[in-house]
Amino acid sequence: FLAAASSAASSTSASAAPLSTLSSCSFLPLGSAPPMASFTAQKQMAQQQFRFLSTNNKDDNDEKEVATKKTNKKPLLLNLGIPSLVPEWKNMFNSSTLLTDISAGVTVGCIAVPLSLAIALASGVPAEVGLVTAAVSGVAGGLMGGTTLAVTGPAAAISLLVVGAVQAHGLEALPFITLATGGLQLASGVTRVGVVAKLVPVSVIAGFTVGVGTLILSGQIPKALGMSAPAGLNPVELIGYVGSHLSAVDPASAALAIGTSAAMFGLPKIHPKIPSALIAVGGATAATHAFGLDVALIGSLPSGLEAFQFGLPAMPSTDAIPSLVATTLLIYSMTSVESLLSCAALEKMKKTSYKHNPDQELIGQGLANIGSGFFMGMPVTSVIARSGLNVRLNASTRLPALVQAGFVFSSVAFMSSSIATIPMPALSGVLITTGIGMLNPVEFKHCYAVQKGDAVPFATTIAGMLSMGLAEGIGIGCVTALAMELKNNGMSFDSARMNIQEHIVATPLHLEDEASSLLPGSYSGQHTFKLNGPINFVSMFEIDDLMERIKERHYSHEDPIVLDLKGVTALEFTGVEELVNRLVEVSDGVPVQMINCTDAIHSALDQCDPTQQISRFSTTVEAEIVDAK
Repeated sequence: FLAAASSAASSTSASAAPLSTLSSCSFLPLGSAPPMASFTAQKQMAQQQFRFLSTNNKDDNDEKEVATKKTNKKPLLLNLGIPSLVPEWKNMFNSSTLLTDISAGVTVGCIAVPLSLAIALASGVPAEVGLVTAAVSGVAGGLMGGTTLAVTGPAAAISLLVVGAVQAHGLEALPFITLATGGLQLASGVTRVGVVAKLVPVSVIAGFTVGVGTLILSGQIPKALGMSAPAGLNPVELIGYVGSHLSAVDPASAALAIGTSAAMFGLPKIHPKIPSALIAVGGATAATHAFGLDVALIGSLPSGLEAFQFGLPAMPSTDAIPSLVATTLLIYSMTSVESLLSCAALEKMKKTSYKHNPDQELIGQGLANIGSGFFMGMPVTSVIARSGLNVRLNASTRLPALVQAGFVFSSVAFMSSSIATIPMPALSGVLITTGIGMLNPVEFKHCYAVQKGDAVPFATTIAGMLSMGLAEGIGIGCVTALAMELKNNGMSFDSARMNIQEHIVATPLHLEDEASSLLPGSYSGQHTFKLNGPINFVSMFEIDDLMERIKERHYSHEDPIVLDLKGVTALEFTGVEELVNRLVEVSDGVPVQMINCTDAIHSALDQCDPTQQISRFSTTVEAEIVDAK
């Protein structure tokens, strides 16, 4: 504050008035408490400070904002974050974790093979494309990603975006789209603008998940029953078609699909570490050939290394570039958001020595997609299902991600003839199970608990996807969410986002926790970040700026990071979760404390921080020492 005032005084004569006022005021040094000898003097001093900060707020803030923008510019990650990853790579060969990690990788690989085949089927691409993509992207994502235990590969949530891309531009354009998606992610990570991908609200992501689950489920039911439904039908029309053609149901196909789905639901209840997808598909394959069932099979695959075709993707024609750009941007945004959400959730499941880094995650996903594109593959994300299994298997390093990629590679190179005998209804059963699991996203429960109005963008996203298309549904959901934030916060972008003030608490604030027990000490003299306005998805850049300010202060473990939330006017899950996750990341063991928390803030924090990594308190007492006394 003093530096900003002095800088203003030296640069313009107009700053002389604030500086002269400054000379007549007494300021508290950071970390010190006011002497207790004279309460009157302390009261006057606090009033002087408040008046000075209030009357000169605009001028000094202007100077301070300029200084902040200059000093907070993030350096480019031109080294791709490799220096910070070298210790991670060394840890993979730790003898104490080696066997557990290899076992975890093999188990995850057993899940990855049937899931990759099923997702390739749902994406409208050949089966081998799903396997090659999983093998190639798993290595790049595992080595270069921003989360230790994350597993990268084809994702069900992105499969319908791939279907749309293939239908619009042809299968030959998919490698170029994948490569371009990876290039955008890599550029976002290197330039540290990954925060842009987080502007999509979680309520819209939850709606997208439900919409994709509904479309997968409705699209696979006819195939599971051995039917060939006409193309272009929406979910309601598909169900109507099945109902009017029940006589065409193939009992063998239906039995395989139902059995596969039942096994995938039931086996994890017996033991969560069982590779249910592999056992279910393997059992269906064995039953098909043991009983001589007449059902469609995957069919012949390229043998051995022939499946791995390295080359440059075909360049599109000039006329196709505008529509390709739109498709690529949509896939880039959704794969990036899906990966960042998955990794944030994974970080909460198990802490590792390497702290989750969103920019590094985008670099890893970018390289994974670039690699997939060069091998004629499809877009990938960090997938929460396989990553979560990795955590439950007690993995500790990045080795399982590489082992599962090696397992998938081996299945393509040495078992392609066996994979060709898998019945297609079994893969439909896998996809039906996946679709059902997507119909109840836990993210929406959190969103609704924080802000009931999030049900509107959630519902409009689903309705738009089912009635008009994926891109239209996502766009409608985002516009609806933004319109609601503007409506709730004064109909202007400035009032619809959070702003930050830094100040020093001049008098003790005695606090109480949720058990209403008074805590010793006070925040007198404590440097504090005061948050004003709504905390929402529109505030992503402000949250990012706050983290940079915190990093610059170089907090010690004896000097807590204190956020004053008295000025917070509204809460939205996306913004609150981002604030909590980023605070945990940058604190690096330094205590983080939120003061002036209302009941609504406590409730929102319970959704985002159930383990209370961040302390929250409500103020109970007076702004003046005399009154407190």
